[in-house]
Amino acid sequence: MAIDMKRRSRARGTWLAAVVAGAVLVGLPASDADAQQAKPAAAGTYRAPRTPDGRPDLQGYWTNLTYTPFERPKELAGKALYTEQEAIEVFNKAVRDTITTDQLVHYVQTDFAATPVQSGAKPNRHTSVVIEPADGRIPAFTPEAQKRVEAMRAAEKAKGPLPLTWRDDRGTLWCVFHDRAVPAIPAPYGSIYHIVQSRDFIVMTYEWNSERRVIPLDGRPHSPASIRTYAGDARGRWEGDTLVVETTNFSPKREFFGSEGTFTLVERFTRVSEDAIEHTSTITDPITWVSPWTMALPLNRTQGPMLEYACNENNLDAFTVLKNARAQERGELEAPDAMKRGDAKAVIKEASDKGAATVIGSPD
Repeated sequence: MAIDMKRRSRARGTWLAAVVAGAVLVGLPASDADAQQAKPAAAGTYRAPRTPDGRPDLQGYWTNLTYTPFERPKELAGKALYTEQEAIEVFNKAVRDTITTDQLVHYVQTDFAATPVQSGAKPNRHTSVVIEPADGRIPAFTPEAQKRVEAMRAAEKAKGPLPLTWRDDRGTLWCVFHDRAVPAIPAPYGSIYHIVQSRDFIVMTYEWNSERRVIPLDGRPHSPASIRTYAGDARGRWEGDTLVVETTNFSPKREFFGSEGTFTLVERFTRVSEDAIEHTSTITDPITWVSPWTMALPLNRTQGPMLEYACNENNLDAFTVLKNARAQERGELEAPDAMKRGDAKAVIKEASDKGAATVIGSPD
């Protein structure tokens, strides 16, 4: 596995080297070819390869990493799509900004070629991940949900950002479940999916936290409503060449943008080229939002294997550490504020200094 990881890092690391050297990843002179990467094949012109049972083959390694903002920025109000040229220019700028201005030192994302550009992200004509409603933003809360969310946020603030005991189940913070897996939400790194497919099941393994979804395709009903899990209860079916996955029965501990697991998720996966799967997710929860909303996150082919997911203190990004240190020495960059970055050790120390928490093993 170590050899494979190094091979993956070297292969995709050449992209990073090109950026550092000043090259543009998506070159404007080759705009026709690059624009083709930014969009799938025209509807009806592509026929996906087939599995032995005749269904479109979705298998392989795919990534949904993107530089596209989750909700549409206010300055892009009324603009749902970029032109092909605009999409390329926005993508190039995001790549340059990531390499030259990003101060966040978090794990080994560049060391192991796990950033969006190294993992296979491509230009996206959508100006936001949220594509419905038309303004590209999550709908408003219902009055009841607004009150519930305000109370929940006040309770979370009182508890602090870190779990207090082993009984304080906060999902992601204890690596019980990664809340970017289902529904799929863009992450800073590691958002690779390995899809394995048969006639009766499709399995999707997510690199971050090694989350696995085993999705039956045999027409069985959903589990009883009393059985609720972080990843929900998924059932798949084929509608022509599109895989439709409906997921219900989310745990009430599975907070998702204000919903306490009462939402229904309907995903559609359509292979639109050799290197792309069109993936949309529609979230419906009349208890929480005034209307349903939809995300579009293209899955682009990437190189496997997936890296082992293992949290480890001081497992930091050496490339970014050194880059930032040299920039600080030249007076071009201020040292990052650990508290603003959400550094766990800084949070614990501040709480301890204020008497709001006691650090286990401290002399006090």
